[in-house]
Amino acid sequence: MRHLSFLAVLVGLLWPSVILAQPADLPAATSGRDAYAPFEPLIGRTYRGTGIGPNAVEDIQHWEWAIGGHAVRVTHSVNGGAYAGETLIFRDKETDGYIFHYFTTGGFHTTGTMRPVVGGGFEIDETVHGVEGLERIRSVMTTVDGVRQARASIERDGQWVQTGGFDYREDPAATVLMPPLPARALEDRAGIGGLVLSRRIVRGVDTAGESVAGYLAVANGGAADALIGVSCTCAERVELHRIYREGDEVDMVTDPTWGVPGAGALEVRPGSDLHLMLIGYDPARAMDGKVSVTLRFRDAGELTTDFRLVEDTRAAWAAFD
Repeated sequence: MRHLSFLAVLVGLLWPSVILAQPADLPAATSGRDAYAPFEPLIGRTYRGTGIGPNAVEDIQHWEWAIGGHAVRVTHSVNGGAYAGETLIFRDKETDGYIFHYFTTGGFHTTGTMRPVVGGGFEIDETVHGVEGLERIRSVMTTVDGVRQARASIERDGQWVQTGGFDYREDPAATVLMPPLPARALEDRAGIGGLVLSRRIVRGVDTAGESVAGYLAVANGGAADALIGVSCTCAERVELHRIYREGDEVDMVTDPTWGVPGAGALEVRPGSDLHLMLIGYDPARAMDGKVSVTLRFRDAGELTTDFRLVEDTRAAWAAFD
């Protein structure tokens, strides 16, 4: 999408236009839904917006209460779910105005303030976070012949230049469609005998000679087995470490083996007492963000498989869930 077209999408969609049947003065700050009287006509309604300009896109937006009526939520999607976002509008008692935070599927977010204007509508001052070269947007929401119009401007060479916008009409049949999440990148299957090895991760570092921790899960569909040794071309040696606890004493010990129960699993999980310790790790031996590790089992035999390098092992382990 070209830059101006993106701006039209960004601004018109970030802030679906709002009709205010109220005077310019905001209602007194109160708790609950009374503080959001200007939004009451919009709650529970769905609108279809048509972008203006040569690269017009379609936006569907839906308004509803959030936090049991203590905030307002607007969800929207562009071109049948190609892109979507969610806005939370909140009454700021310190300023007697409205603040908002807009979250997107595009990896950026915005924050800003809104204030009413004479004749109904809103002026919005918005800060964009996560889009290079685009920091501030101003937009105006008005109603003309029953159509809610959103028009946006960006600052360019010290001047505010209009970049695009949307015209919204109510459409009860329209539906907001969220983009599907991309499929989680799964590991290549690794197994030997009745054993399946998953969640194979190692904490990646850039400095040679350090000791780094590795983790995995071993599911066993057969008889009991045991992990009796591990090695890696990326380390001087790999040890089976266990945190030893007795009273107030905490120590690290090296186990000769770890059992893999029959019809069960061995989980070497971040935050548990078990971890593989790669001693004398050499990051230069990694390839494509992975290291090759060889595991030896008492009965199943020897298997060499990749372990993925990650910055945060706990978050990486949780990502498999």
